[in-house]
Amino acid sequence: MDYGTLVSDSIGYTKAALAGNWVTWLIFIICSLPIAFINFVFDPKKIFTGTTIHWELIPWSQVIALFLAGILLSFIVSGYLVRVYRGITPPPKFDAWCSLYLDGIKIAIVGFVWFVPALVIFVIAVALMIVGALGSASMGPMVGAGLIVLLIGLIVLVITCLYAVLGSVRFARTGSMREGLRFSAITGTIQSIGWGAYILALIIMLVLVILFSLIIALLALIPYAGWVIQLVLTPIISVFTARYISRVYDHSVPQAPAPEPAA
Repeated sequence: MDYGTLVSDSIGYTKAALAGNWVTWLIFIICSLPIAFINFVFDPKKIFTGTTIHWELIPWSQVIALFLAGILLSFIVSGYLVRVYRGITPPPKFDAWCSLYLDGIKIAIVGFVWFVPALVIFVIAVALMIVGALGSASMGPMVGAGLIVLLIGLIVLVITCLYAVLGSVRFARTGSMREGLRFSAITGTIQSIGWGAYILALIIMLVLVILFSLIIALLALIPYAGWVIQLVLTPIISVFTARYISRVYDHSVPQAPAPEPAA
């Protein structure tokens, strides 16, 4: 696997998808506005007084409305990323809105189902630690059991991430939510890529995303204009990672041999 080619291809694809089509970029920004506006409906300085949180000062109706609007609009972005996962070139546009929105909902469900086991384990771990903290005689064993279960949950979470990433691409390629959750089929895909090559590819992607996210976070600190810069730059991460993962998935597909030149 040529990691340099993966990165350069993903950068070029992202540039063509966003810089080459400002309408697509604008739709990404619009879909992110509700979540961004949550920061403007209340003043954190008034909510937090030392270690005290004044919950009654939070305008819950506005926060919940913006949050729900953000969730609903996120399915539009997710639906677009499904098309990127399919390996469509040149980069897709926002069209066929009904199918796009449905794909966004489906891939969100696939991702949620993947993380249910880890979520259940974390809930059990927290419950054990709370029970241990409230008890007196059995405090030590219960808290210890909770920490062990928490460690198991972290391991399950890492494994889940490895499978959920390719599960999303598999769903996009097959159009079947069941295929996006087929553990054995995704295991075969990872084996075709190579476990070491696949994990290294994800580590490289994670490092690049973290570095770019840090740059965005620093720019977001600029007074007044920072939140706008963050809105404009964040779609770059979404498209880049989707294209990168799609190209990693392509390495599990046997490539047809090049035709021999005619005599």
